[in-house]
Amino acid sequence: MKAVFGLLLAIAGTLISSAAFAHPHIWIQEVVRVVAKDGKYTHVEIEWRFDPFSSEIEIPLIDENQDGKFSAKETKTLADEMMPELKNYGYLTWLNTGGKDFRPTQRPAFSARIDDPASFIPPEWDRTAGDNAGMPMPQNKRAGQPDAPRKQGPRNLVYIFRFALPEPSKSVSIVSYDPEDFMRLEVDKASVPAGCTLSRNPAHKTEFVRGYPVFADVVTCQLP
Repeated sequence: MKAVFGLLLAIAGTLISSAAFAHPHIWIQEVVRVVAKDGKYTHVEIEWRFDPFSSEIEIPLIDENQDGKFSAKETKTLADEMMPELKNYGYLTWLNTGGKDFRPTQRPAFSARIDDPASFIPPEWDRTAGDNAGMPMPQNKRAGQPDAPRKQGPRNLVYIFRFALPEPSKSVSIVSYDPEDFMRLEVDKASVPAGCTLSRNPAHKTEFVRGYPVFADVVTCQLP
């Protein structure tokens, strides 16, 4: 496989101060799930649905035989190459089971798929905005304009992470976001699990336009 995982390596290559002037280049719809056993949460599952434009950059590089789905071998190669890099950034995720927010310390179980037709189509936005503001974005990391839509219609690259909690807990909160707003992660409101609430987390924000902070979504779950 041509080791690409560019969507996430792009984060590693562009976490620079100039991002304060940048708009998101990648948009992700996040679906959060919680797993409970014996009255306590034991795992958190996070699903990322990449916008169709970003997906069309990455899918052909992962789906080597171009059959429209990821084989076990293709998924394993992707995980082996991408997960160590993502770990360096705490998987862009913070968890809380009653104390302070913490980054996952163990590598999560990982899987990937293609949603075709797309399950997520974001609003239109200027993905190139900010590339020339302040300290310019590196040339190889600048966002291009979308190509013409696929004749078959849009589709999504989907990543699924399953994190084990350090110990079972009756409460858990989950925040996933890119502090530099290179990627915009927003929780799908329609998919918030029963017993959980969706709000904004004032402790986690990006401010790509000074004076206009964007606060990260937080899903908070509580068992009786």
